[in-house]
Amino acid sequence: MSALFENTHFLIAEDDEVDILALKRILIEIDKEISFSIAHDGIEALKVLRENSDKPAEEQEQMIVLLDLNMPRMGGHEFLQALREEANIKDTVVFVLSTSTDPRDIGDSYSKHVSGYIPKEKLNAETFKRLFESYLELNQFPKSH
Repeated sequence: MSALFENTHFLIAEDDEVDILALKRILIEIDKEISFSIAHDGIEALKVLRENSDKPAEEQEQMIVLLDLNMPRMGGHEFLQALREEANIKDTVVFVLSTSTDPRDIGDSYSKHVSGYIPKEKLNAETFKRLFESYLELNQFPKSH
């Protein structure tokens, strides 16, 4: 595994199986040992993040959420609202991956402190790899709580 992706876990919060398969393929193409999991809605995503934050600090992974906005039970906007209200996980890095280019969706997402808003049609393995290799190489993450 590339040292850049070591201790980094991608949480795919997405309900569309075709999009899940595409994201899984992209992650595996970047590094076949990359750590990732799937949540089919915001409720499942919050559960994964809480479980990670409950681990001892040395066992916690740096989580990066790849968030779809339109999901059942708890959609992306509701997830972001709940996430930012929980002290132990509020600093989680979130990138929205959406088919929506509606300025309200983009503005609402950034008002909840997402790290990026990426239209799905612009996403492919090469651009995703460049984005996250640069991001992980240059970015300093907050320490675990």
